Amino acid sequence: MIFMNKQIINQEQLIVLFFVYLTGSVIVNLPGPLIGFAHNGVWISLLLSSAVAMIQLLLVLYLDKEYPGQSFIEYSQAVLGTWLAIVIVIPFISLLFEMSTDIVHEVGKYVNSSLMRQTPQYIFDIFIFTTVAITVRAGIEVMSRMFTILIFVVMLFIILTMLLSFPNYHSEFLLPVLPDGIKPVLHGAYLSFGFTHAEPVLLALLLPFVRRPAQGLHKKLIIAFIISVITLIAVTISTILVFGPLAGDRKYSMVEVARIINVQPIIQRVEFIVGIALIVGSYMKACITLFILNQLIVRICKLKDEKVFILPLVFINMICAFILQRSETGLTEHITVILPIWKLTGFTIPLLLVFVVHLLKKRFGLKKTPTQ
Repeated sequence: MIFMNKQIINQEQLIVLFFVYLTGSVIVNLPGPLIGFAHNGVWISLLLSSAVAMIQLLLVLYLDKEYPGQSFIEYSQAVLGTWLAIVIVIPFISLLFEMSTDIVHEVGKYVNSSLMRQTPQYIFDIFIFTTVAITVRAGIEVMSRMFTILIFVVMLFIILTMLLSFPNYHSEFLLPVLPDGIKPVLHGAYLSFGFTHAEPVLLALLLPFVRRPAQGLHKKLIIAFIISVITLIAVTISTILVFGPLAGDRKYSMVEVARIINVQPIIQRVEFIVGIALIVGSYMKACITLFILNQLIVRICKLKDEKVFILPLVFINMICAFILQRSETGLTEHITVILPIWKLTGFTIPLLLVFVVHLLKKRFGLKKTPTQ
């Protein structure tokens, strides 16, 4: 399959995109709700869900080794056949639509509720969606170069916030680890899986853009994943050290951590730097999500022009964001119940199906079906 204006990125640029997707806005959005469920055992929850995510990542890397240069949809067609591959990709597409809409809607809600309360939220949604569309149309190479700078700024802001919060840390807040037993920890692992750790599968849609041969790429991606997990655990523990039992009640926990920083008269209430990190991280993740969604549809339709669907997809996402009105109860149910199941059926099960059928064909010596 030949595409117009095919862009190629190097290993380092792919690693940046992967790390951005794993962290992005998650390091600001996830800790509060997750602590609310898992309490002081939240780090155990993250380790459990990240272990499952690591298995998925290893499966993706194995399939990339078996089908170098092909995307998930291409080797799914080779393994399962065209029509069955399209059937299992439908949940992929629905999830990516939901994710790209939710990411922008949530960051718009944050800006509207915390920074500019008199401005209607749809103004922020339109502005963010327009910026995302322009960025995605620029291509993956431009995105990776720009995001390298932006993720450095985001991580710098987060690290500075954790360091400046040191005077507010209370080590006694870390105990007891399991005050209510193991069930809240398992619930937290389920939540974190649905929030972020079901998503390494999407790497399979970015790997075809890497310049080949790519020696040592898989090992570097695993290291990037481990660093992202360590970062998330550090941010979560930092929140507990500051707020203790109240940490689970903080929606944007790192913003609240930054708000109470008081180091000399000139360093006070620096929550704006974490707010910037949240906005920038959400913007980057929305761009990558839309890019993957567009690639999936383009490859299914076998189009030569990769950019033809970008604006229609953004328009549909924008309309969905305008009509998306969830109450706090509905949002909690969506994140804690619906989303993990949706990602399990939409991301994990299709990956496992392709992997198992590939192994069976390889085991019985069946030839790979040429990519349709």
